[in-house]
Amino acid sequence: MKKINKKKVFFVSIISLISICLIFYFIFTYFSNPIQPRIVHKKHKNTSYPTVSFVAVGDNIIHENVYQYAYKQGNNETYNFKPCYQNIKEYISNHDLAYVNQETLIAGDQYGIHGYPNFNSPEALINDLEDTGFNMVSSATNHSMDLGKDALIASSRIWKQHSNILFSGLYENQEDRQTTKVIEKNGIRFSFLAYTFGVNESTNYKSIQRQLKTYPYILGQLDKEQIKEDVTKAKAESDVVIVAVHWGKEGHSEISDLQHEYANYFASLGVDVVIGNHPHLIQPIEKIDHTLVVYSLGNFLSTMKDAYNQLEGMISFNFVKKENEISIENIQYIPLINHFNDDIVTIYPLKDYTDQLCNQHSILKDQNDIINEFKKYVKQVINNKDIEVIL
Repeated sequence: MKKINKKKVFFVSIISLISICLIFYFIFTYFSNPIQPRIVHKKHKNTSYPTVSFVAVGDNIIHENVYQYAYKQGNNETYNFKPCYQNIKEYISNHDLAYVNQETLIAGDQYGIHGYPNFNSPEALINDLEDTGFNMVSSATNHSMDLGKDALIASSRIWKQHSNILFSGLYENQEDRQTTKVIEKNGIRFSFLAYTFGVNESTNYKSIQRQLKTYPYILGQLDKEQIKEDVTKAKAESDVVIVAVHWGKEGHSEISDLQHEYANYFASLGVDVVIGNHPHLIQPIEKIDHTLVVYSLGNFLSTMKDAYNQLEGMISFNFVKKENEISIENIQYIPLINHFNDDIVTIYPLKDYTDQLCNQHSILKDQNDIINEFKKYVKQVINNKDIEVIL
């Protein structure tokens, strides 16, 4: 019989025991520690949507007192309108798109500078509007033909020289009339159309009517067939259609039948925003289907004499593009005061307007507690839960 090597057996036993211990150690370690889940880094959905901020004001009316003040600010050598807008410049310039209705014609200084009733405003005004931050201007108004066809066409040409401003309402020729006015901001394309109910009757009214009949393309007018053609074309070329419209009755806060009729018509065509002007008083804002209708923001700069002509509106909101749909968000309404006397013509936000300033106003100084009256009136007119009124 082969003799057993005791040392070898002992050695193998020790190795086996150690192996068994190691096996039990690893088994115990494995099951005594919970299995850690694999970390998955989820890619968060981008919630930053293309957004364009927009602000709009009312009628920029360059009465004689206005341009005389601007001439003094230019040391009686040139016209400087910047001081007129300095108190609201920060509101205007902080937006991607800033709209104003240029009520009075700018046909060129060679036509002479005139106030009411047949206006022609200084060319320097355009640069000062641009400096304030305005880049969207309409000029289809009842004063568009104050100096006749040639002056209207001259105005259109002057505005064309300012490539940073999207201008609409007056047209040089048929080709110009058929070219949709489009601007792109932050990946969103905007079309801009402008119309007026008509032009002022004057001593040469028959001649003006003949000119408009012969050259209907020079002025955007309220004609449903033409409007439908324009809007259809604009919608094909842009994401958003904005319409400026001269309508309503001067000195009336009530919305006229014509305003109601065309507001609904614009809505039926799918216009996104309608900015109204001409009544010289603030009027309500409403949503018709998906169309935001601002019936009137009143005046912007003027020296009109009625107390409520001095109360004006400024509206701002954001266009937000979400999955190829445009929404209007964050609507704010900031009332303004047109402030003037023999030494100054300027504009203030109502929230910054003091009793001391009021006592210096040519018209408002005689109105008892007018600031609080204005604030109450704004709340009555802009009675819309979707609009934040800044008082």
